[in-house]
Amino acid sequence: MSKTLVVAAALLAVAVGAPAAAQEEVGAVAAVVGTAEALHPGATGWAALAAGAPVLLGDQLRTGAASKLKVLFRDDSVLTLAPNAQLTVNEQVVPTAGGASRFSLTVGTVRAVVSEQYGRAGARFEVETPTAVAGVRGTSFIAQYDASLEETTVVGLEDVTNVRSKVDATGRRAVDLKPGEVTRVRRGAYPLRPQLLPEDQLRSLTAATEAAGGAPASELPGPRARDRSAGATPGGVRGINPEGRAIDQPIEKLRQIEPEGGRRPPPPPPPPPPRR
Repeated sequence: MSKTLVVAAALLAVAVGAPAAAQEEVGAVAAVVGTAEALHPGATGWAALAAGAPVLLGDQLRTGAASKLKVLFRDDSVLTLAPNAQLTVNEQVVPTAGGASRFSLTVGTVRAVVSEQYGRAGARFEVETPTAVAGVRGTSFIAQYDASLEETTVVGLEDVTNVRSKVDATGRRAVDLKPGEVTRVRRGAYPLRPQLLPEDQLRSLTAATEAAGGAPASELPGPRARDRSAGATPGGVRGINPEGRAIDQPIEKLRQIEPEGGRRPPPPPPPPPPRR
């Protein structure tokens, strides 16, 4: 074989192998209500999703009208998209010192249930919108982006959720949401002062982000329980969504899904070898 053909064959092998190497599986669909689709990296069209379908790094996920999508990630975090929502998996890691998982919410509503692994020093879990960034270390919250108003709404559900504006890269004007509190961020503005979200609005957002496994909105505590939990601090008393209720746990139950083909969320990658 000539040198030219050898080089051409090598380049072809690299070209064929590159997309496959980029298809890093970071989670799996836990539940679909109605219709949901994914646009995989390098794909030219959207593909329908069903329970057990793999979720890849770089995927764009979207739900149709009257539809919901729940995804279990390899770090045991759970995201549930409400109807007419679209989200991109930008980065997804198993938390280590300095590790970060990032998602972009383009439109609609998502509930994030973040594993306690993100309590490790330096680990971050963030959901970005065009106007704001919501970050947590092992808690749960709801984020919503209204494109017509160019406004982000973030509701804290458990422990503390930190919210900053996209124009505030250092977070000097960020706010911390306690359970049941809400803030809003308009384009080019800083987060509004946190306030307690009215009960009917909280129930509406919670119901919109329930999909086969979440607690019914009727199970949320009443106003008195919310008042008591409003002062909760990280590591303290759980808030309005205690473990096993509206945060879509236990993880073991989600991992028992037996979809067509028998797919389950991928196991976490092995930890990096210690430095010498």
